[in-house]
Amino acid sequence: MEPERNTDGNRNIPPTRCIINGRYNRSITEVYHFLSNLAIEYWNWLLGKLDQLKNFCYRPICNLKLTLSADPEILDRISQTRGWKTAAFRCLEFHPTTSLMALVTNQDIILIHDGRSTSPTRLQNFQQKDITCAAFRPWSPACDLAVGCASGIYLWRESGRSKCNIRHMLGTHLMRHLQDEGHNYVTSLQWNEDGTILISAALSSSHIILWEPDCQQKIRLIPAPNSLSPIALLRYSPDFQVLFCASCDAGASLCQLSRSKWKAQQVLMRNRIQTAVWTTCSSYLLFVREGGTRVYSCTNDGESAIFLRPRPQWRVELVVDLQQVTSCSGEQRSCGEPHSFAMDPLGLYMAVIFKQRSFVLLCLLTNLRLGSPRLLPLEFIDCDAAGEEYPTCMGFGISDQETRCLVICWDKGHIQRYLLTAKCLQEAQVIHNINR
Repeated sequence: MEPERNTDGNRNIPPTRCIINGRYNRSITEVYHFLSNLAIEYWNWLLGKLDQLKNFCYRPICNLKLTLSADPEILDRISQTRGWKTAAFRCLEFHPTTSLMALVTNQDIILIHDGRSTSPTRLQNFQQKDITCAAFRPWSPACDLAVGCASGIYLWRESGRSKCNIRHMLGTHLMRHLQDEGHNYVTSLQWNEDGTILISAALSSSHIILWEPDCQQKIRLIPAPNSLSPIALLRYSPDFQVLFCASCDAGASLCQLSRSKWKAQQVLMRNRIQTAVWTTCSSYLLFVREGGTRVYSCTNDGESAIFLRPRPQWRVELVVDLQQVTSCSGEQRSCGEPHSFAMDPLGLYMAVIFKQRSFVLLCLLTNLRLGSPRLLPLEFIDCDAAGEEYPTCMGFGISDQETRCLVICWDKGHIQRYLLTAKCLQEAQVIHNINR
């Protein structure tokens, strides 16, 4: 077939097609580049969203190596032990119902004192490095101790060959390692009421884990969904209804733990919480902010049970300023910033270690029934050993059926015991010669 002719009679179809195809090819190239760039941008956006979703679901938020290399003193900064890096004892923990006491040395050796023997039992394993916390398991037929360290959690259990004979808590076959990917450098441990669930927080992640050691199960929960910071401090209320979770950076959450329900409310958003402790009635959380000298109380403003309403309102009130303190005897000292608190098992006394002072302040807790707690300074406890030492960690424990004791560890290794015999507020007022 002869090619078509245009109006001037020339066979111009092939040349015309060349011109049209050239324009068409340039248009296709431009569209192709446009679509390619659009696809790349969309793909990068999608990858970013997937990465955000991954971080939200799995929360591997904190790169441990980067964190520690950027701030090698982070464990020392967030620890409830003053001078954790150099202190002779890095941790002190009492059993909730017996006289057992665990001391952790700066060599990562655990010393278990049972009150019946002069020589403690030693628990040590080469994998237990940088121990930061420990917690006795309540109501256990065996003497179980959970230990938080750099590589996770180690659960020690006595052999059971004799009733609660801690001298059998030796050998690796009596030690279990609780592991979770990325859950390293454990910062805080808390058991639930019956000892079936162990709760842990770690420096390498912003979630907490609920372990069930007997069932070998675990649940990951996020106390503060809007925060990427790991948790430095866990404090379970004595009635085991609310878990306080303080961030390594700033802010804290009050959480209700349950397999059927999980509720969390962020509070105290502006500052990092230095230390906190619950009153034994579970009505008040006493805390102090990092860099501050004032002790505050946090309580639910309603008389109904915690979290009964969808979003309970928490009220924060000033309790006392510890910058300048005058004791009941009239002695006045400059105290400054608190470092850690300890609460008496009966809720009568509270002790305070300060960041820059070489004494412990013992206070009487009053006015709880009237709606606002009050701390009444009783006395300053100085080290009873020769030489200058400062307190590093402390705890209230059960000495026997009649007495309790405040045990104070000093930086060079001296251990001091302060006996308490008062069983009610009236007895304490008489003992300390306080006018009502």
